[in-house]
Formats: sequence, structure tokens, C-alpha cells
Amino acid sequence: MAGKLKVLAIDFGTVRIGLALSYGTLADPLTIIPNDNQAISYICKLIMDYQVNTVVVGISENEMAKKSQQFVDRLRQVISTPIILTDETLSTKTVRSKLAEQKKSQKRPVDHLAAAEFLQEWLDTQPQ
Repeated sequence: MAGKLKVLAIDFGTVRIGLALSYGTLADPLTIIPNDNQAISYICKLIMDYQVNTVVVGISENEMAKKSQQFVDRLRQVISTPIILTDETLSTKTVRSKLAEQKKSQKRPVDHLAAAEFLQEWLDTQPQ
């Protein structure tokens, strides 16, 4: 890909959506937004504001896969930015395990951290 890779990662959930961002090789947690009727508009604004050229959406192999795919289909109707699907099956558990190791609270939402986790895994597989 020509130019710098600017990637927005989306960890889709029925209640919350975690977002992470990368301008190269490192993923950073961005924010958590409610999954409501404004979510796609907010994501579109982020894509424009941050000049994102790739969107990575985590898809897991469970009951959420169908809902995640429906969300991706709706997003594709309103953006022209390429959307890549990646496996995020254990990202939340991995984040919670890391927080436990650091003796940090696991009670707060970690959706944005999960998005950063699977985005970093995806980035690590991309050619430099």
C-alpha cells in the first residue's frame, strides 16, 4: 500500500463498540462508543477526521459473528474505505488476562483495548 497505513479497528458488541487506531506499526486504544443509531455516523466521522485508509473489524466464531457481519454490511453501504475482517476470538480474554497480571481493575469496559489487541495482531502480519 502506498503511503502510511492509517487503520481504524472496530470491536463490535451489541452494547458497546471498541475503537483503536494505528498510524503505522503500533495500535492504540481510542475510545468506546455505545452501539446505538449514531454509531455508524460517529465511525464515519472518525474515518474522515483521522484520514483512515483501512478499517479492520474483528469477527469471532460465535453467536456474534452474524451480528458483526450485519454491522459490516451496513458500514460498507456508507463508506468507501476498505474493510478487512480479522479474527478477534480471544482478544477480550487476552486483555483481561493482561490486566489481571498488572493487578488492574477488570470491571471497566475493555472494548477499546480488545480492538487494539486484535489490531496489533493484524498489523504484525502486514509487510513493512
